[in-house]
Amino acid sequence: MTDATGETSPANAAEEAGRYPPPLVAWLTVAVLFVAYIFSFIDRMIIGLLVEPMKADLNLTDTQISLLQGLAFAIFYTLVGLPLGRLIDRAARLRVAAVGVALWSLMTASCGLAGQYWQLFLARMGVGVGEATLSPAAYSIISDSFPQRRMGLAMGLYGLGSAVGAGLAFFIGAAVIQFVVAADALYLPIIGEVRAWQATFMIVGIPGLAIAVVLALMPEPARLVSSDPLADKVQIPLKAIAAFLRRRAGAVLGLCFATGMVNFAVFAAISWFPVFLMRVHGMPLVDAGQLAGGCLILGGLIGLVGGGWLTDRLGGQPAGRLAFCGFAAMIGTVGAVVFPLSNNLWVTAIAFVIFFATAAVPIGAAATALQQLTPNRMRATVSAVYLFIVNIIGLGAGPTATALLGDILFPYESGIRYAIAIASPAAFALAAFLFFLAARYAKRELKTIDV
Repeated sequence: MTDATGETSPANAAEEAGRYPPPLVAWLTVAVLFVAYIFSFIDRMIIGLLVEPMKADLNLTDTQISLLQGLAFAIFYTLVGLPLGRLIDRAARLRVAAVGVALWSLMTASCGLAGQYWQLFLARMGVGVGEATLSPAAYSIISDSFPQRRMGLAMGLYGLGSAVGAGLAFFIGAAVIQFVVAADALYLPIIGEVRAWQATFMIVGIPGLAIAVVLALMPEPARLVSSDPLADKVQIPLKAIAAFLRRRAGAVLGLCFATGMVNFAVFAAISWFPVFLMRVHGMPLVDAGQLAGGCLILGGLIGLVGGGWLTDRLGGQPAGRLAFCGFAAMIGTVGAVVFPLSNNLWVTAIAFVIFFATAAVPIGAAATALQQLTPNRMRATVSAVYLFIVNIIGLGAGPTATALLGDILFPYESGIRYAIAIASPAAFALAAFLFFLAARYAKRELKTIDV
């Protein structure tokens, strides 16, 4: 809580100290959720580095691969997200997340046992079911652990797990493939000989089980009660949540669709970035994985931590956070045009870092604005709606849009660059418009709710 100058008064600081967990506990919780999110994105994105060996072994097209990257994962990730959000709003959030982490880790490892396309498709669906638990739980927990003036940085640090995880997916995948190729063959007990891409799925999947155990053993933070009368109820009826979304559609649904278009731009690019580096710039698979991983981690660090810190410093209000996202999207549109069309590898890398840094901003800033606009006891459910919209647009359609453009309009090896150069900038430009529109509504609508 702040005074008229935007600073926290001594009285309000004392009140906040009683409402929130001790800072050490709060940041430790964020750290564990951050690590879980890293594993989430490693398991989600590892397939992006395995495109070429999977295509060769299973005789697949880019479009078929894109369905494994996006649609197979997104179908159940989005469909089960809503009921899981309801569960998280009334259950022990860390326990639900622990079960989800264990499930997606096992399903990722099972991708390494697949020998046919339909088996991979089903396993990727299972990964989506497990991962649908983590972010709704994390958003709710973080909003109960930090005052609003610090929530942006906390959300940004949690969201950084997505960039670090995606980057590590390419780093780890490159290292595993290099090891397996150097060893000529990899033999596992019971399973026998496995190919490099199969071993990669197994190696990145199993360690997530340790994170599940840690989450299950952590203490559940208390839920805070806001001044909104809806927040006093143990379970908010769906009818009330639907009414809330109608009342605040301009801000809440506006930021959902804006972030969805950013996700579309991101997954249309990063799902194919290692492939792009191999096909257009002639890089070996291992080198492409290392460069892609480094660019993702650097861009994510700049966009998520820097963006979260800046939006907190600029006042921490939802309208300001969303407007900041709009400006970031405008800059990102330029990067999305430059990186796929440049013939200079260094220009490509720098432009990609700018592109991904600006795309990373809404992961923390928009999610924070959503929690600020939403009463406590419906936060996980509304977050599930947010994730449904964001992922069905971004993860469900982004990778496939690029693949279809490439297969239909540019059916040659370097054609992937033009497919990316069309899909990502167009989505980013639309996202900028939607963020500014949502910011306008948020400035007006926040006056009617105190969370």
